[in-house]
Amino acid sequence: MAMKSAECLQTVSVNKSIFTGEDSPADCVIYDVVTKQHTHWPKTNTEREAATTVKVGSKIYIIGGWSDEAGKSCEMLDLNDKTKWSIMTNMLEHRIWCRSGFLSDHIYVTGGLDMNYEILSSCEKFNIHNNKWMRINDMLHARAEHGTVVCNDLLYCVGGYNDSRCLSSCECYGVSSDAWNEIAPLNQARCGLACVVLNGNIYAIGGYANDQDLSTVERLNPGIGKWENVASLQHARYLSSACVVGNKIYVVGGRNGQENLKSVEVYDPTSNVWTIAFETENPIWNTNTWAMWFIG
Repeated sequence: MAMKSAECLQTVSVNKSIFTGEDSPADCVIYDVVTKQHTHWPKTNTEREAATTVKVGSKIYIIGGWSDEAGKSCEMLDLNDKTKWSIMTNMLEHRIWCRSGFLSDHIYVTGGLDMNYEILSSCEKFNIHNNKWMRINDMLHARAEHGTVVCNDLLYCVGGYNDSRCLSSCECYGVSSDAWNEIAPLNQARCGLACVVLNGNIYAIGGYANDQDLSTVERLNPGIGKWENVASLQHARYLSSACVVGNKIYVVGGRNGQENLKSVEVYDPTSNVWTIAFETENPIWNTNTWAMWFIG
């Protein structure tokens, strides 16, 4: 299963919604977190699993994924139109299970697997104004199934795996220096994690390590530079996705052992508690999620 979307947007109005891809690798589904109802939006032009997605203003970009056709390709949906996904310029390199973030007018895509399933340290960026891709310096560590987020004008890469080994290493990238720097490692190595930023803190959620699905969650305050454990998920899950809605973290689906999950958990940082918010219509895993708000 795969889905299309990524990144979280603080919601401020009537219809607070989460978007996923659910029934097929080309689906785009919106869930209203208030009514728990879902609506289907236009399918992507290319079926893609293990893709990455970025929200930039009113536009959603979906990039890469697990097929010859998807691996380098990029599509964009304008939320002011919502009639179809537009084909964008291809990436420079084929990428599966890469991750992405938006910073300084560019979409940054990090790591992943190439067509030969080699794990990548290479990264590239997409200029949203001239629609061109260009390389940036490689990460310090090749990684896939990692977390990539933007916090305080820096790009962070968290965990993942390299050569069948889950990683605890983390690093951050500065645009002006075009350089990666090692930061504090996770307390627990993890790949297939979900990663978001809430209130200036980076959260590493669930994942997989040592033949075990993880329910543990860690939080990094970049100013302090140390990961701390917070409340664990109600259900262990890896290859889930997450976003922020209304100052809370929503974690969607994932996999637990041999079971694909329908449950959506929500985290309240004030009470440090995870609760089950609702279930999706079908199990969702190996996908991306973003949050959106509507006025009216």
